[in-house]
Amino acid sequence: MPTETNKPNLFLLGAPKCGTTSMIYYMSQHPEIFMSPEKEPHYFNTDSGHRYYFDLDSYLSLFDEASQEHSYRCEGSVWYLYSEVAVQNILAFHPDAKFIIMLREPSSMYFSLHQELLYGGSENEASPKTAWDLQALRKDGKRIPLGCSDPRLLQYGDACSLGAQVKRALNYIPKEQLHLIFIDDLKNDADAAFLKLQAFLGVTPVSLDSYDVVNKKKVRKSYMLSQFLIAATQLKKRLGIKGGLGLANAINKKNVAHDVSLTHEDSAEMIPMLKAYFQKDVALLEQLSGRDLSHWKSNA
Repeated sequence: MPTETNKPNLFLLGAPKCGTTSMIYYMSQHPEIFMSPEKEPHYFNTDSGHRYYFDLDSYLSLFDEASQEHSYRCEGSVWYLYSEVAVQNILAFHPDAKFIIMLREPSSMYFSLHQELLYGGSENEASPKTAWDLQALRKDGKRIPLGCSDPRLLQYGDACSLGAQVKRALNYIPKEQLHLIFIDDLKNDADAAFLKLQAFLGVTPVSLDSYDVVNKKKVRKSYMLSQFLIAATQLKKRLGIKGGLGLANAINKKNVAHDVSLTHEDSAEMIPMLKAYFQKDVALLEQLSGRDLSHWKSNA
């Protein structure tokens, strides 16, 4: 059962590939903030197949090491913002909880998200253009990769429409309980962005010695090998076989190249189309945030 010290009261809702991992690391350095040792428990997005914790006691155990010195017990599950029910579930659990949303220009977010899902096995199409074009088929349940935990993650147009997601969140979250962080600010002056967050939380201001980027881009050296291992894991689960994946895990770790971006000739050609696609959503986010986002818009 929730207690005063193990009940989370601060939630980083997302969005994915918007600097969330770096911000979680920065917050973990603050003496008044306890960060869940599991970065993305995904407990409250009960409408999604992308979840890792399913019962309250197991979820709360993530915060057992928190103490009275911690004003905040925080977790960051990046698909909460995309979920249609996570925010309501959190507020039913803790009405006074505070929320952080991190934001990014959607066309650049798309390329990073596609690469991340490809790395994790939810995506199996290496071409960003082909993956984008497959959205209609996949919405009908076709061409879904075997390793995809939730086909809605592959609806990139919806996943990267952050204006619509913020609008939905604001239908439930009082404005004084929500703080928005733009990845542009984190890149330009991470210390200032971090101090602004701390002011919102009302904690003692702390500046870090460095603000290194965490969770840099990574790719699989062989996606065919990656898909084979995913298929083997899925078959193992269906057969009820336990253990025996030590070799597969070792191979999987070797099959990674760090701090690398995928390069595709069609990516640059997609940018004008993506900017046009997201233009109305960017205008909505501009209105909701009061932020000038003209540099995000088409032909800017």
